[in-house]
Amino acid sequence: MINVKDLPVDVEEMRLWIVGHREMTDPPVPWAQLSRETGIPAGTLQPFCAGTYQGNNENIARRLFQFMQSVEAKEKRQQSLPVNPGFIETETSQRLMMLLEIAHMGRITVGATGPGTGKTKTVREYAERAGMVWTATMKPSTNRLLPMILEVHKALKLDPRRLSTADASRIVIERVRGRKGLLVIDEANFLGIEGIEEIRNWHDETGVGVCFLGNEELLARIETGRHRDQFARLNRRIAMRHVQRLPTRTDVAQFCDGWQITQPDIRAYLEKIALTPDSGGLGECQQLIEAGSMLAAADDESRGLSLSDLREAQMYRATRWIRA
Repeated sequence: MINVKDLPVDVEEMRLWIVGHREMTDPPVPWAQLSRETGIPAGTLQPFCAGTYQGNNENIARRLFQFMQSVEAKEKRQQSLPVNPGFIETETSQRLMMLLEIAHMGRITVGATGPGTGKTKTVREYAERAGMVWTATMKPSTNRLLPMILEVHKALKLDPRRLSTADASRIVIERVRGRKGLLVIDEANFLGIEGIEEIRNWHDETGVGVCFLGNEELLARIETGRHRDQFARLNRRIAMRHVQRLPTRTDVAQFCDGWQITQPDIRAYLEKIALTPDSGGLGECQQLIEAGSMLAAADDESRGLSLSDLREAQMYRATRWIRA
């Protein structure tokens, strides 16, 4: 990239570039979106592209030159990335699929897994395969009952409305009743007791399948926590549990196969990262592969990913404390 603050910019060249950039997609990028991306008001951008802008055209061209440089840099970085294989079926994903399938039969299941075990990707893949799956991802702000219910409303694609807690819950019941669907509650460890019990009640009233997914803390709270007596009704209804803190060695091998990593030293390195507690598992491995590939391309586009590239990428990541 170059700094064009004090350099002349060809106004006509930038006009042609931004028009071509906008029309690369079908339909063309909406003016409002292009305005947000460039930081230039649509009321200025449109007449500039039409050649009718009465203001300082060179200033607009200069800002568009900066935007063009960022677009080209992003495209270059994208070209250096390996092809993402998407969903990779692993030993752990098969276990999680079973949890989802059993829940979809109208039961309640619980999965407590660590980060980087493929939980979220498996849910997305299952939803693509099975249909009638609603995934509500919880967060700290959904600890209270009404925010939790409204998060489920979003998953069910219900229009946002101002509702009482009781009315919001009733609408969920009406929506899922008789549809033989599956409600996946991801990051369920953020839920309070009331939220978990409300979801259990939806299951009791409608027969909707429910799969609670979260970390190990979730299952510990339900089974052995200080509120375990309050979860007694839920515990009786749990058809299957799965607890797993880390990916398995087979998971890592299948992950490497999916990313077409054949070098034994790199596979061993990634296995050490993935199987280290609190490292981020397979998600961290993907980050390192992508970052290492960009470093390799910056050094020499003709060579492939090497172990030294991954080690250098690790220096900039939170896993730098792992001696892999």
